[in-house]
Amino acid sequence: MQLFFSIALSVLALFLIVTAFAGWYMYRFAIVRNPKMQKDAWHDEPKTFADLTEEDMEKIIRDVHYLRDFPRERITIESHDGLKLAGHLFAVENPRGVVIMAHGYRSSAPFDFSGAVQDFNAMDFSCLLIDQRAHGYSEGRYIGFGAAERYDVVNWAKYCENRWPELPVVMDGVSMGAATVVMGCSVGYPKNVRAIIADCGYTTPGAICKRTLKRWFKLPPFPVYYAAKVFVKLMAGYDLDGVSTEDSIRKMLRENPIPVLFAHGKRDDFVPPEMSEENHRVFENNGLSELFLVENADHGLAYVRDKAGYTEALLRLFEKAGI
Repeated sequence: MQLFFSIALSVLALFLIVTAFAGWYMYRFAIVRNPKMQKDAWHDEPKTFADLTEEDMEKIIRDVHYLRDFPRERITIESHDGLKLAGHLFAVENPRGVVIMAHGYRSSAPFDFSGAVQDFNAMDFSCLLIDQRAHGYSEGRYIGFGAAERYDVVNWAKYCENRWPELPVVMDGVSMGAATVVMGCSVGYPKNVRAIIADCGYTTPGAICKRTLKRWFKLPPFPVYYAAKVFVKLMAGYDLDGVSTEDSIRKMLRENPIPVLFAHGKRDDFVPPEMSEENHRVFENNGLSELFLVENADHGLAYVRDKAGYTEALLRLFEKAGI
């Protein structure tokens, strides 16, 4: 019997050690800033993804070069926790509003919004492309999956309110940026924020981390995710399951209703379109939300695949917002 307990304790200790190491590795892999994984999008050529065609990449490269050649203003603000955050303003004369653009996980604003900036400028919107914390020219060691960044996007909206008090603001995000701008509703946007665009966003940081763990590493959530969650809380100070887009939307609807456009590619196998559908359902058909799905679009490519339909959805959003 004593031998049995000794073996059982040894197996348990080994299990805990392996779990702790795996959790630490996933924490490091998922949220710690890694310059090798993030190019300087304002100078380097955009990275290629498997779901992008050669034609897609050629267009993105042309559009990124357009942004590089466009006169822009570098702006910095301070985050609630003392980080210097960077933004890049693409201004037009006599703008009708400002679009704040939040890019995705380990991506960049020039890559995610390269084509959209030109089109928004053509519609007389100035565009403020922000570097999310731990990305680009913004400071920060940890990526927050929206749990930390939600405070940042609210501060960017307040910056616009102070600088252009008469101009309405549209919050626009892709992937993690989409979840971020929606989760900003849990913090509370100033009154200048009149509309939100959430393109291929997820519902919670925990949900997308669990999905990625299964998709990339073929592992179930237990025990690795929960071990990584402990490291994230201890090191980065936030809870992967502490905020959700659904709860954020409910708070916004109670306190400061804002129309939202949810866009998603139906072929997205990274963030499933069902997550945008879940977010859209929270509005209970009250007319403030629209779900725009693109049949042949992969992750982040709804605008590329159906620019005309997407633009019509944007115009409907602006009409609801009175912009």
